Amino acid sequence: MIKNYRFVLFLGCIEILIGLITLFFNFFSLIFGTNTKSPNVLFFVTIAAVSSFSIGVGILKFYKIAWQSLLYFSSVIILTKILILLGVIHLDGELETTVPSPVKTFVSIFYHGFVIYYLLKPDIRNIFHE
Repeated sequence: MIKNYRFVLFLGCIEILIGLITLFFNFFSLIFGTNTKSPNVLFFVTIAAVSSFSIGVGILKFYKIAWQSLLYFSSVIILTKILILLGVIHLDGELETTVPSPVKTFVSIFYHGFVIYYLLKPDIRNIFHE
């Protein structure tokens, strides 16, 4: 059971890092004038980063709402990535990074699929509380 706690804590730390790194790079791109995102895209990315950070903190505290939120957003991300692969959704490039899109898409599908699989295990589900 302790091994399960460690991996849950690791997932929480990953979510916190994703949020912090995104906020950090967006903040410095604004300061140094290298930001290429429109205000609405920058707002979306900032809200997503704050959400990721908050979910990570909640996961570290074993809050059920963080567990539910991570499952929900992981599902949305997988669906979105599949729709991108199928050509149903097209991004205009503002959300793109230096990592090639197909690589980022497959890594994201794998990571979020694993998160869903892992968090839905009965012994993991039971460690989260209101």
